[in-house]
Amino acid sequence: MRNNRIPLAKKAGIALSVAVAFALSPLQMSARPSIKQFNAKQEAIFEFLADDMEYNQAQIIGKGHATVINLNYYVSANEATYDTNTGEITLKGNVNAYKGNALYLKAQEVKIKLREDYSFLEPFYLQDSTSGLWVSAKSAEYDKDVYRAQGTTVSTCHVNNPIWQLKAGKSKYDVSNEWLTLWNPRLCIYEVPVLYFPYLSFSAGYKRKSGLLYPVIGNSSDDGFLYSQPIYFAPQDWWDLTISPQMRSKRGGGVYSEFRMMDDKDQMLWVHFGYFSDSKSYQEDFDLENQAHYGVQLEYERKNLLTSTQNYFSEDGLYADISQISDIDYFRLTEDKARERADLQGNLLTSRLNYFLKSDADYLGIYGRYYSDLEQVSNSRTLQTLPQVQYHRQIDSLFINPLYYSFDYQVKHFTRPVGFRATQQEVQLPLFYTQSLFAEYLNFSFSPMFYGTQIDYYNIGNDLNLKRGRYLTQHYQFDVNTDLARKYEYFGHTLSFGAAYILPGFQDKSGSFVDFITLPGDRQEVRLDASQYFYDLNNTLVFSQRMRQYFYPENDHKVGELQNEMQFFYNYEWSLLSDIFYSHTYNRITEATHQINYDGEYLKAHFGHFFRNSFAQEDLSKGRFGEADYLMAGVEKEFPNLDLFASVGYDYKENYFKTWQIGFETTIRCFSFGLKYVSEIYPMLTRRGAEARDDKYVLFTIKFIPLLSSDVKVGN
Repeated sequence: MRNNRIPLAKKAGIALSVAVAFALSPLQMSARPSIKQFNAKQEAIFEFLADDMEYNQAQIIGKGHATVINLNYYVSANEATYDTNTGEITLKGNVNAYKGNALYLKAQEVKIKLREDYSFLEPFYLQDSTSGLWVSAKSAEYDKDVYRAQGTTVSTCHVNNPIWQLKAGKSKYDVSNEWLTLWNPRLCIYEVPVLYFPYLSFSAGYKRKSGLLYPVIGNSSDDGFLYSQPIYFAPQDWWDLTISPQMRSKRGGGVYSEFRMMDDKDQMLWVHFGYFSDSKSYQEDFDLENQAHYGVQLEYERKNLLTSTQNYFSEDGLYADISQISDIDYFRLTEDKARERADLQGNLLTSRLNYFLKSDADYLGIYGRYYSDLEQVSNSRTLQTLPQVQYHRQIDSLFINPLYYSFDYQVKHFTRPVGFRATQQEVQLPLFYTQSLFAEYLNFSFSPMFYGTQIDYYNIGNDLNLKRGRYLTQHYQFDVNTDLARKYEYFGHTLSFGAAYILPGFQDKSGSFVDFITLPGDRQEVRLDASQYFYDLNNTLVFSQRMRQYFYPENDHKVGELQNEMQFFYNYEWSLLSDIFYSHTYNRITEATHQINYDGEYLKAHFGHFFRNSFAQEDLSKGRFGEADYLMAGVEKEFPNLDLFASVGYDYKENYFKTWQIGFETTIRCFSFGLKYVSEIYPMLTRRGAEARDDKYVLFTIKFIPLLSSDVKVGN
């Protein structure tokens, strides 16, 4: 429901002008008699029509399809009477009020007092076409944007036999605020009362309102009785705050909060923060490292923060994805979306903060990346990049068009509280010569690269002998690539090949270089790329393949990992993904991902396999670290008003089920009920480090759409 209201009332100060139209000429023979009311601007704000109209002293009586229209509504009835002295309209018999094309209000008799902004309805029926919420009562009075009704029934189910309904002795509905208040309501399943409230007040529209949200109630053998009561604050349209105090009878208590704000570019700032304190006995029973679990998460992305098109730097951007928590239990004690929004790969939590300035010729950037190993008691030895500063000169022509250059300067600070630290400065000046060959079937580029770096070490322990590292090189890079495309009778095909060769040249190297420092141009390197794509006649992708292989002629391990990624889309329902890394050194697959998906109209299923060997190349930025041996599968079957689902995750190396669940959910338009049994193994940080803990629980979900929704979690 919106701020519009059913009474067709004359606002104070609007001049009244009534015109009675009759058939005066042959052109008007088909027109229905009507009465119109105009404001001071001669805009029609009220119109009364009927098949037949009679004038009896001060009363105008309309019979047959009587209709009253204003700017927002129109009301139809079998008969209507308009008293010009009192300004009252009485509509009788099948009274229906419409807003837009949807039925909004229904009654047998409606009285509207235009001059007093008052109406009486008997019986009363009000419905919101968007949510399906309806309110029915024996009678109702309308006065100054407020309906007051007796003997009220509220539901979103079918009117004749609702599955659930709220029955109240009396009610009040504020049209302008879209707020419904019930006194002594009873929640009934069909006609059987199951829950009583002395007072219930809630929003009946889609405007955000401050108030209490529905609580979360549960029980666990370890944590005891759980109660969380969210409190929602929405003082402005552009920001809101949810504070959720929670209590666990055997464990302790805390509070979690979520803050959201929209800026002038419609970008959202999201902040989640919280604190939970265990009891001393709970900490000792489970030998937990931390008694308090706390954290903060922040997400924000914004372009053109400080710049404008008139400035030299015409574009800038800020990106923040920050998650700092005390331990992994922080996520388990709050809602799931906090964990889902975090950049959590296994046990590694990553935070990022980036800002850049950009013009047509220059680029400035400052970046920060922070890693938290949630399975470690302390991250004091984890190396962080805080900050990294970059200046980059965009590619520009040098003397002649085929010859180009760019320039790049970076400073990286590798820091941590305990252990050595390092500051690296890098300068890179590449030149590019590009040329198309063989009627543009082949593209060739030649790039002399000038590169220099210096690494300074700090906080060096007595057991280390690290000296300032300096490295200068002038090396060469050769690139060739080709792109081919052809359309056949039944499909289209694109094929791409690429090759790059790095040839070392002049080198000057001195000092110490630790493992995380990479030195470009210090060895010969060959990279081969190939990709192909198949499309059907509707240009829909059917099959794709991408391959990449590195060669290092001067190394002991001359051949690097081979990556082969394939995707096959059999039709709109079946798809297959395969991504494999193969080590020629070990003659084994180092990492592999396989996934089969079926997405049908009534059935969804997936089966996947993932593993990574201990000798796989680590890449924290891409989440490649640590061993893994994992099978996962899931299925969801839809029936009329019923969904069945099950999923499982199995570690076949350690021979245990990491997680599995089975359940169902039944949904009707106004009612939903679900039940699932979940078993999962999760880490908990103890004084001995991270230890696995098994958790099994039953989750009940009940929804009285769209009013009531509650989850009840019962643990083992």
